Amino acid sequence: MENFELYETTAGIPGMNSSPLRGGDWADSPGPADGIRRQELCSRVMLTITAKELRDLDPDECIDPYCRVSVCDSSSAPNRQWEFLGQTEVVGNTDCPEWSTKICLTYFFEEQQRLHFEVFDKNKEGLNPAGRLYPKRIGQCSILLHELVSANMNRLSKNLMEEGEFAGILTVVAEELSEGRQESVYFVVSGHNLDRKDFLGKCDPFLKISRINFDNTPFLIECFDWDQDGNHDLVGACQTTVNRLLCGLDKELPLINEKKLKKHKKYVDSGQVQFHRIHLWNDYTFLDFIRGGTELDFTVSVDFTKSNLPMQDHSSLHRRDRMNQYELAIGAILEICQHYSRSKLFNAYGFGARIPSVDDKVHYNFPLNLETNDPRCKGVDGVLEAYSIAQSKVELSGPTDFTPTIRLAARRAASLPENGCKYCVLLIITDGAITDFEQTKEEIIKASSLPLSIIVVGVGYDTFDEMKVLDSDNRLLCSHKKYAKRDIVQLLQPEEDCKSF
Repeated sequence: MENFELYETTAGIPGMNSSPLRGGDWADSPGPADGIRRQELCSRVMLTITAKELRDLDPDECIDPYCRVSVCDSSSAPNRQWEFLGQTEVVGNTDCPEWSTKICLTYFFEEQQRLHFEVFDKNKEGLNPAGRLYPKRIGQCSILLHELVSANMNRLSKNLMEEGEFAGILTVVAEELSEGRQESVYFVVSGHNLDRKDFLGKCDPFLKISRINFDNTPFLIECFDWDQDGNHDLVGACQTTVNRLLCGLDKELPLINEKKLKKHKKYVDSGQVQFHRIHLWNDYTFLDFIRGGTELDFTVSVDFTKSNLPMQDHSSLHRRDRMNQYELAIGAILEICQHYSRSKLFNAYGFGARIPSVDDKVHYNFPLNLETNDPRCKGVDGVLEAYSIAQSKVELSGPTDFTPTIRLAARRAASLPENGCKYCVLLIITDGAITDFEQTKEEIIKASSLPLSIIVVGVGYDTFDEMKVLDSDNRLLCSHKKYAKRDIVQLLQPEEDCKSF
C-alpha cells in the first residue's frame, strides 16, 4: 500500500481548453509549478466618445459629425504607423454629439499606445492630400491610452484643434471588456492506499487533471505511477465537480482502474484521494486594480559596476557623449510606468560604485542625485537628470550584488498599507551576471509574499542566462527546498523585447 503527501494545485474554472491541466510531477517536486498561469499582459478595452462645442465650418448649414479613431505604438516613432480602429455613426444636426458606436481595441500594459481622434462633418467636403474630395475635418486630438485608463473614472477630455484653432472638446471613456470574470480553484490533495504498479519498487504517484469547457461539469482526476521511460502506469481515476468540492460532498473519492474493475469481481478500488482546504477566488486584471485605486510605487536601481567599462570609453554602456543604453531603458520604461503614479515620483538609486567625495568604499543603494542625497526624482526627466549627476561623481567598481537592492525594495513593500492602495515595482537595469546569485534567489523568495514585482532590464551584450532562471515563468523559484509564493521577476532585454524599449 502506498500514500502520497499533501500537495497544492490550482486550476482555472471557465474557458479552459480540453487539453489536460498537469498538476505537476508530484513525486519530484512540491508546489504548483506546472499549474501556474501567468496573466496575459493585455486587456480588451471599449471606448465611448462624445464631443461638445464643435466648430461650425459653415454657419448656414448644420453639422453632421462623426469620429474616426486610429492607434499607434508611440515607441515606434519616428516611423509611426497608424492603424485604423473604426469610426462612429453620423449624428445629424448637432454640435454636441453623443456617439453610440463603441470602438474596441486591445490595451497592452507594456506598450505606449497613442490614440488619434478625428472629427469630420459629413456634409462638408474638402480636398485630401491626394486631391480627392473628402469629408472636411472639424478637428483632431491625441490621447495616450495609459493616461486614459489611469485617469479618474477612466475619463479624459481633450481640446480638438485644427490648423492651430480651437475646434471643440472631445471626451473619451474607457471600459474594460470582460467575458465573465475568470475564477480559480485551489485545493490540497492527499492519496492513501495506492496500488503498487512496480513489482519491487514503491509507487511514485502524480495526478493529472483534465476538464472541458463547461461550468459544473465533472473534471477527471487520474493518478499515475511515474516511470523513468515515460510510460507511466495508471493507478486509477475519479471524477468530481468544483461545486461538489466546495460544498464538501466529495471529501474522499475512490480511484477506480477500469481494467481491474472488469477483470476482478471483488475489486473495490486502487486507493483513495482526499481533498483538503478548497478555496475559490476571482482572478482580477491589472485594470481592475488600477480602477480600484491602486497606485504603483517605483524604485529604479542602476548598475555602476566595472563590467560596464569606463565612461570615457566609446564601448562603455555608461558613455556620456551620446544617449546610452541605460538612458534609453530609463526613458522607455518609465515613460509608461509614470502613468500609474499620481505623484510621478521615482526613487532612483545606483549600486556597485565608489563615491570619491564620500569615501573609498563600494556603495549600494546610493541616491542617483548625489547633490541632494534625495532618491526621489520627479518624472522621467528627473531620473535622467539624477543619472547624469551620478555619472559625473562616481567611479565604477563592483561586485554586481543584487541582494542589497532587493532588500531595500522589500522593506519598502513591507511598510505599505495593507489596504492595497499601493504596490511596489523595482526596476533594476544591469549589464551582466549577478555575483551573489544564490543570495539573490533567497531574497526574491522571501519577497514573493510582499506587494512587490521586480523588472530586470538587461543592457549590453551578455546572454543573461542566470537572470532567465530568476524569471521563473514555468516553475516557481526554489532555493534550499523553499519555494517562492509567486513569480515576481520579469526579465527584459533590448534585443529580444524591442517593443518594450
